[in-house]
Amino acid sequence: MKLAFKTQLFANNKQRAYFAQACGVARFCWNWGLAEWDKQYHAHLQDTSMPKPNGKALKKCLNAIKKTEFPWMYQVTKYAAQQPFIFLDKAFEVWFKDMKSGKPKHLKKARPKFKKKGKCIDSFYVGGDQVKVNGSKVKVPNLGWVTMAEPIKYGGTIKNMTISRQANKWFVSFAIDVDLCMLPSKSQARCGVDLGIKTLATLSNGDIASWPTPKPLTTALRKLKRHQRRLAKKVKGSNGYKKLKMTIARLHKRVADIRANTLHQLTNYLSKHFSEVVIEDLNVKGMMKNSNLARSIADIGAYEFRRQLTYKVAWREGTLTIADRWFPSSKLCSGCYTKHPNLKLSDRVFRCPNCGLVEDRDKNASINLENYSTACSAGNYAVGDDGSALAA
Repeated sequence: MKLAFKTQLFANNKQRAYFAQACGVARFCWNWGLAEWDKQYHAHLQDTSMPKPNGKALKKCLNAIKKTEFPWMYQVTKYAAQQPFIFLDKAFEVWFKDMKSGKPKHLKKARPKFKKKGKCIDSFYVGGDQVKVNGSKVKVPNLGWVTMAEPIKYGGTIKNMTISRQANKWFVSFAIDVDLCMLPSKSQARCGVDLGIKTLATLSNGDIASWPTPKPLTTALRKLKRHQRRLAKKVKGSNGYKKLKMTIARLHKRVADIRANTLHQLTNYLSKHFSEVVIEDLNVKGMMKNSNLARSIADIGAYEFRRQLTYKVAWREGTLTIADRWFPSSKLCSGCYTKHPNLKLSDRVFRCPNCGLVEDRDKNASINLENYSTACSAGNYAVGDDGSALAA
């Protein structure tokens, strides 16, 4: 199994300068390769006898002139000048494939674009043959040993590493090929999870009724707006502009870190304590069209929750069940499985006139998700030919 391990680098000024230079080389090679690709492709359209561009040929063209025209590239690892052409080749391959497919426009990959300094993500790739790790230190080619925040947690073969910058911090990400031993879960129980805005997750078990959401973006929004108003009044490119821009970037990173940390804690708890987890197949894109709730929905990180839960449950040989998108978990009584289609979003307490059940709306939905197979077989839920939910 292939795993990724990412940690922060504690780099000094010399090492930071090297990282920035390597990122600049990688960015220059990508832009140079994209410009040459466009030039050769237009030449091929005019004269079909001319060969079509490809990443391998473009890399050979650059290597032929690199020593005389771009000698500064030799100051960093060779992969900074080689790997961008491989990435460019793959990007065009995916783009051409999507263009020929019948996918909707919003699902197709965009055509590769030029990268601008300060606008794109600064990163560079290092192949596994040049990667050496000793405890909490990693050796970077043409630089030396750099201290990491923690040693690698997994044993295995390091295939490659990528060094990238987020705000004013540098990180290293290792791609590791490991023989992962499956970790057993502590319980064979099943749990239903209902995601929400006010409460991040409501669980159907009795140990933890709900998992609160920190709402990191909502908390930092006032400070973020104040900094962005000040940034709009700065002279673009000045030292004050760059300093304030970095402050905003650090604030955005803090928001992302708080959200990711909460989701990791939640998904780790679910995968560790339950052998089967049932969640909803949420239409996040459709939910985001609600202008009043779009920011709060984005602040949850519903896709990231599902992504993390998928691989963590697989690690522990558990089962992740995705309930049908049209399954009325909130409108279904968890006691008698009677559907109440007139339930409004403002009704936070579920009251069943049929059996007299009174339960919190989110808790009722999580119990229905836990009993998803039973609720479907009860006869009060079905899926029509058009995918719409039907009541029996």
